[in-house]
Amino acid sequence: MKVLVVDDDKLARKGLISIMDWKKYGFEVVGDVQNGRKALEFLKDNEVDIVFTDIDMPEIDGIELMKMCKKEYPEVKFVVFSMYEDFRYAQSALRLGALDYISKISFEGDECDRILELVERKYKENHSQKETRNEDSELIKRLEKAWMNTRWIFNDSEFSRLYELTRGVELRTAERVFIKSFHSLQKLTGEELEFPSLSSVDSMLEWVKQWKENLYQTCLQTDKTKDIYMFARVILYTDENIEENLKSEEAAAQIGMSRSYFSTRFKEMTGDTFHNYVISRKMYAAAQKMAKGTENITQIASNLGYDNFYYFTKVFSKEYGCTPTEYIGRIKKCSI
Repeated sequence: MKVLVVDDDKLARKGLISIMDWKKYGFEVVGDVQNGRKALEFLKDNEVDIVFTDIDMPEIDGIELMKMCKKEYPEVKFVVFSMYEDFRYAQSALRLGALDYISKISFEGDECDRILELVERKYKENHSQKETRNEDSELIKRLEKAWMNTRWIFNDSEFSRLYELTRGVELRTAERVFIKSFHSLQKLTGEELEFPSLSSVDSMLEWVKQWKENLYQTCLQTDKTKDIYMFARVILYTDENIEENLKSEEAAAQIGMSRSYFSTRFKEMTGDTFHNYVISRKMYAAAQKMAKGTENITQIASNLGYDNFYYFTKVFSKEYGCTPTEYIGRIKKCSI
């Protein structure tokens, strides 16, 4: 942790630097200056983590320096010291986020160790909390972006991934994410999508899951031409004809699109090509059949349009990370 010491009293400044065992607690003094103005100049060109500053200085005092740094260098933390044990100074410094307020008469003996140990602990706690907040903020942004995208509506694995990710966030965060994403989906469907107020993240996710399933049913009974409805009809068409040799031309014809436009929009909305999507759904259907146990692997492969058993095994392994035989073994093991 890089430290800048600020004090208009040169002897006090140099004395503070020499009396403290900075290295023992992971600190490194990278500079010392005589007032707030010089400190701002130093900060402009140098990396500093913590400023140890006196309160009472000419030109720009310690409190004013803190106020200015809060705007220009918000990452920099402060430890404030003074000859005066004035509660008003301490209150102002702590209100501005100082890690500690210290009387200069404390800079002696074992007290120096106690001060540095306390500052080190507070700095690390503050830094850890900030990193957690940043990580949470990044997760929220990723979730908002992912739920706003329509891919999860058409892609079961994407929905499952988002479902599990979202289960780990707080209720207020999930509510914010869903309200924002469903506002975006409203533009696609052309209908009002008001996200309900629910008491838990799990109940929110179940509501979204039900909405997703209801969309499919709506698509069976609607003549709407919005892409979101049209592609949902394609997904239904794919599942209903999963044992056929499905082609993108046939799927495009189902919703009256040209093959090229269909291919482009399908990739945009699902995140995958129609060909790859069909393979993924065939493997999902195969896994479902294996779980039922009414057909052997060769029959399942054949019924899904795979005459080459070894090719089917290769494709299934790529999708599920294990061979069909291993997959059945896992199912049996889980059912014991």
